[in-house]
Amino acid sequence: IVSEVLAELADARLETRAILRAVTASLSKLRPGTWVAALLNKDPSTSILEVADATTPKMVEYFELGMAAIERPGELPTTGLTQQVIETGKPLLLPQVSMEELLRMSSPEVAAYVASHPFPVEMHSIGLLMVPMRARGAVVGVLSLGEHRSSNPLTEKDVLWMQAIADRTALAVENAQLYEDAVMRLERLGSLQSLSLALSASPDLRLTLKVILDQVTAQLKVDAADILLLEEPDNMLALAASTGFLATAVPDYRLPVDEGLPGRAVAGRRIETVTALSAFSQFRRRSLFAREGFKAYGAVPLITRGKLLGALEVYHRTALTPDQEWISFLDALGSVAAIAIDNAAMQDRLRKAQFAELPRRAPAPPLALSRLEIQILRLIVEGLTNREIAAQVHLSQNTIKFHVRQILQKTGTTNRTDLAHRAAKESWL
Repeated sequence: IVSEVLAELADARLETRAILRAVTASLSKLRPGTWVAALLNKDPSTSILEVADATTPKMVEYFELGMAAIERPGELPTTGLTQQVIETGKPLLLPQVSMEELLRMSSPEVAAYVASHPFPVEMHSIGLLMVPMRARGAVVGVLSLGEHRSSNPLTEKDVLWMQAIADRTALAVENAQLYEDAVMRLERLGSLQSLSLALSASPDLRLTLKVILDQVTAQLKVDAADILLLEEPDNMLALAASTGFLATAVPDYRLPVDEGLPGRAVAGRRIETVTALSAFSQFRRRSLFAREGFKAYGAVPLITRGKLLGALEVYHRTALTPDQEWISFLDALGSVAAIAIDNAAMQDRLRKAQFAELPRRAPAPPLALSRLEIQILRLIVEGLTNREIAAQVHLSQNTIKFHVRQILQKTGTTNRTDLAHRAAKESWL
């Protein structure tokens, strides 16, 4: 059994669930029963589970429905016998245990679910073997076998080969997690670099904020995000950009800076995360949370050069268990957003200052005037008569009269006095 399972393990994709799936599926074909691999999450209060039962597929479906009802799909709280094996680091062998006794040893949530949802096959007792999954001196999970019909009861010999498989599985999973973490960090570094390029390439703040929010949802694996900007005159937070909301139009809400969410993050100048559903009912936007189906929330204040600019908020429709790396990356994205907002405000102030300092260009005379007509206009403004102008430009008086009429018509003025007044007032010359 060990060699066949390890061969399957060697061919498995370097991904945590793929490894657990390959091991349990292979074992269920070689040794009939319900196989469960439970791996501690980064938050050890919950574990991810993979279940396989080649002879009774209904048991797999039963487990999947139970996980979704008790915790979330593919996960269960780390309690009961699983917690016992992880804490002691020792195998648990129960060659025959009644279902009633087994449920007493299980967590209250599991016992309650089984009481209201009977097993898909009749079971009065089972044989149970649970061994710790160990890697580099630490217990990272539990590999379990439950046999409800067997002419070959579980013995200490089974502990040996199951322990060998569990330890090799744990090592493979840990390598996969290290690889996944390295890939994730590279992706996040790449996203920060692309955001820096976007900041330098585009002066359009709305476009930059949209790029930032796209990276937030992609890298933090959240369903929605928005950015609120602080409006200083009335100390209100106003929506500046958003993504991922189901509603076609997100309400253009404005919140007091001390509003519960994201007020705590802004006031405390620290990251806030909320995962308890009961907490959402206390906040001003509870209708938004209810309509969108959000179950988790996070916010980071946008601060640059010691000045508060607003807040970056993230939302998710299932429970979140953010680790320190997740929180640190949210903080980094908040810093990028704050720099983008500050740069946009600085560029806007610079443009206004440059515009104010520009010398006002004198309005040009009407474009239709020829060079000779402009020369004649200048002499009219100086108060010269037609005779004097004619002498100056070496033309006849009749020609000067003709050009004066043309100038009056082109400028829309009625007489020489009106023409001289307009030319002086509008700085034509």
